[in-house]
Amino acid sequence: MDVAFLFKKLLTLTALVDPFLAVPMFLAATSKMDVVARLRFARQLGLTVGVGLLGGGVIGMHVLTIMGVSLAAMQFAGGTIAMLVALAMVMAKEETVKMSAGEKTSAETAASIVPLGIPLLVGPAALSYVMATSHFSQAGDLVHIVLPPVLVGILTWAVFSLAGKSQKLFSSKALSVLERVAGFLLAAIAVEMMATGLKGIFPLLGS
Repeated sequence: MDVAFLFKKLLTLTALVDPFLAVPMFLAATSKMDVVARLRFARQLGLTVGVGLLGGGVIGMHVLTIMGVSLAAMQFAGGTIAMLVALAMVMAKEETVKMSAGEKTSAETAASIVPLGIPLLVGPAALSYVMATSHFSQAGDLVHIVLPPVLVGILTWAVFSLAGKSQKLFSSKALSVLERVAGFLLAAIAVEMMATGLKGIFPLLGS
């Protein structure tokens, strides 16, 4: 086992996922939740990140190859999804439909997977990195394939759990402003994702 490579992969994945950058989006998405729901949402996000990165490293490239899907196409699709969510955040409206507890939990789970978990945190850059560095040739390779995604998932859970506990310090007006600012930030990220994807699909655009 190469400890230096393991440490480098862990740092690189942490930088690519960057849960700290997504804290404003997390606060905006959970502004109407109580503390228990926010902590559950944070746990689901951490699980999504860990499983998403692990799945990408183990089977991701094989699935894309079989389906004939390129990473550039993934970037463009992910950016499109993120843009739709960003527009909804910027033009946020109050909920008029009452949901049962079960429906709210299902909605929370869905939101923790798309778009916050995937593609915002586990985006094409993070996925392509784990795909490119997850080669298995001996038993020791399992450590650098499994450990970094798991640790990044735990870090994500910890960051959002702390953010969820501190959310009560913000007023509803401040959270409303934060939601729109986070929406603009997410829109900018989405534009970058779509532009990078288009350049990959149509190389002439990058020349």
